[in-house]
Amino acid sequence: MFETALRTEGQRRLAEIGQADVLVGIPTYRNATTIAQVVDTAVDGLRTYFPTRRSVIAIVDGGSSDETVETASSRPLPPSVSRIVTTYQGIPGKGSAVRAILEMTRVTGARVCIVLEADLVSLSRDWVFKLAAPILDAQFDFALPAYAQPLVESAVNDLLVHPMTRLLYDVEVRYPVADDFAIGRDFAIAAHERDVWETDVARHGIDVWLTTIALNENVRMCQVPLGVKMEHKREAAVALDPSFVQSVGTLFRMLDIYRRRWHEPQPVRQIPFCGEPPVPRATRLTGEITLEMLSAAFVSGTRRYRRLWRAVMMPSNLEAVLDLFAKPRGATRFPPDLWARVVFDFAVVYNKGENDPDKVAAGLLPLYYARIATILRETNGKLDAVERAIRAQAQCFVDQKAYLLQRWETYVPWAVDGVR
Repeated sequence: MFETALRTEGQRRLAEIGQADVLVGIPTYRNATTIAQVVDTAVDGLRTYFPTRRSVIAIVDGGSSDETVETASSRPLPPSVSRIVTTYQGIPGKGSAVRAILEMTRVTGARVCIVLEADLVSLSRDWVFKLAAPILDAQFDFALPAYAQPLVESAVNDLLVHPMTRLLYDVEVRYPVADDFAIGRDFAIAAHERDVWETDVARHGIDVWLTTIALNENVRMCQVPLGVKMEHKREAAVALDPSFVQSVGTLFRMLDIYRRRWHEPQPVRQIPFCGEPPVPRATRLTGEITLEMLSAAFVSGTRRYRRLWRAVMMPSNLEAVLDLFAKPRGATRFPPDLWARVVFDFAVVYNKGENDPDKVAAGLLPLYYARIATILRETNGKLDAVERAIRAQAQCFVDQKAYLLQRWETYVPWAVDGVR
């Protein structure tokens, strides 16, 4: 493993900057369309809310072939804000960029580090203040966002990480997948020193990983309402999504790492809000991916992964899924209880099976598309209705915990259907 995520020119620039109070880190990869607005808004937030503090804006790039680096380097800055634009070294992915940002936090001694997505189109300057304030006030060490997003953009959080976190760790936190977050210096240093940076955490598993270790290791956490989040997305409902595989893989791997914790249920803990909790409205938010695209991805994925599914799912669950495949518009009829059991099947086989874990995680993707399609059909994308469906889905996971425990304790890969 690389001892440092920073290249020589980045280390040299940090030495020139010296100490800082607030650091805003932006991982980038081919974000030329949005990076100027994100940098300008973040700098405006630093100048407005922290005019007397020493601030740094750090752009850590993953090797963009467009004008991302040039654009970020040329944005005007006030005298109170220093800039570092560099590339990281390590496994390609957001996690390695975040590792470099955490290292910058340690080197500069910054009291708080704010990480922002580079493709945001809804960022406002008060996000900088809202995320940083709980940590600068010495009340918390990790601040997670709470915002409204189109389901197709937040579904990994809404349909997988949120309900699994509620089920496994008895914690109610709405956005455990922390795309935008703030982290205090001590937690940043502790996370940077963990021996995980050659795993999928260094790709796209960083958001799941940070929240999971914070929840399980008693880091002081809060949730910060930020309003609506919109991003400049380029993806479609693809047959193979590496970021999905890596995020879900990290989520599933944590089941084994913290298995003692989730085997012993505790009273449900609510992560506190700094600010008024968001109230969903009857507003309709939609993304680029349509019901037709999601349904087509389910159909093509069923043809591709049917054989793998037979080694992963219990026969009754597989039969129910194949029954949906055989029906017109079956992808939009995927019920929440079936989704919970299917996720548990995949989580168990990911950890205990003899198949390639990445292939197991990839095999969940078409079923995930079908569950998204079902909620979109039922809610028409209205925020209040989507929120009710997501909370009902989380409760469904909790209600079926006995199924997960039974599968975890009895699964053996060499037995018929994986059951003794």
